[in-house]
Amino acid sequence: MWRRLRALIVKELLAVWRDKKTRVIIIGPPLIQLVIFAYAATFDITNITVAVLNEDPTPVSRGLVARFEGAPAVARVLNLARVADIDAAIDSRAADVVVHLGPDFTRRLIAGEPVPLQVILDGRTSNTALVIQGYANAIVSRFNEDWAATHGMPGTPAKLVSRAWFNPNLHTRWMIVPSLVGVL
Repeated sequence: MWRRLRALIVKELLAVWRDKKTRVIIIGPPLIQLVIFAYAATFDITNITVAVLNEDPTPVSRGLVARFEGAPAVARVLNLARVADIDAAIDSRAADVVVHLGPDFTRRLIAGEPVPLQVILDGRTSNTALVIQGYANAIVSRFNEDWAATHGMPGTPAKLVSRAWFNPNLHTRWMIVPSLVGVL
């Protein structure tokens, strides 16, 4: 049975390979799709708009806001004046994420108490929201580590160190292209 199947596959491949037009149809479109999809399909998030409601206008809270402003994926930062502006910023898609720092942010941070920091994501595109949440977590984690180091607070007992093998810059193109070859 396997010999018959193998013979049939070889016969069909030889028939396809003999005809030049068929060869072009079989090979051309997958190569074109591979090139197009490699540059069009990406999971990298850029040009994020962050809205910030900072109810504690101190140098410490402004330092955290500056970290969001300086993040490579953030294109612009909107400053909100009151809590009621949060709904409008998310509903109108003016912001992808809202960061809300409460009025006692610095006081609680200096006292060594846990400080709630609210991050509100636009969940209409869940994959994008999860990636943005990861960016926000990374920014806040770095802020926490720097704060603990400069103020002599004990750090966390274990630190997570992430390294990406084979794709150190985490460009999704290096993940998508090999899988596209298999799909096409």
